[in-house]
Amino acid sequence: MSNLRISVADDEADMREYYQRMLTHLGHRVVSCSANGRELVDECLRQLPDLVITDIKMPGMDGLDAAEEIGQKYPVPVILVSAYHSPDMVGRANAACVQAFLTKPIKLADLAPAIDFAQRSFDRQRDLRQEDIEIRQARQARHHPNHAED
Repeated sequence: MSNLRISVADDEADMREYYQRMLTHLGHRVVSCSANGRELVDECLRQLPDLVITDIKMPGMDGLDAAEEIGQKYPVPVILVSAYHSPDMVGRANAACVQAFLTKPIKLADLAPAIDFAQRSFDRQRDLRQEDIEIRQARQARHHPNHAED
């Protein structure tokens, strides 16, 4: 796992401090710490991190809405964090292209594998999207060849 530039968001200051300590301990660099989803979106578009870790429940814009908006403007792997989960939340997470999920309290032993999994999952999805584009382009070229007229 390479050293990543990571943006984190949680409305609890002690969680932001925890991420700062633990991610630095794992060899990563926290490039922004946000207290809500709106700040997270703004910071991600400014910092262009390699990974985002966000809590779901935050004042104003929640972490899922932030992940969705970030993904539309700057595709990046997202790890979602929550003290709870529900079928609705899981459905929203899938729609927002969340790569991993952690339940609070987060242990250091869980953080590193989640980061690795999120990176690999994101890379696979990106590669599959690229392959799909290439296949579609090849099919179009076969069905609509450019014929130069003499």
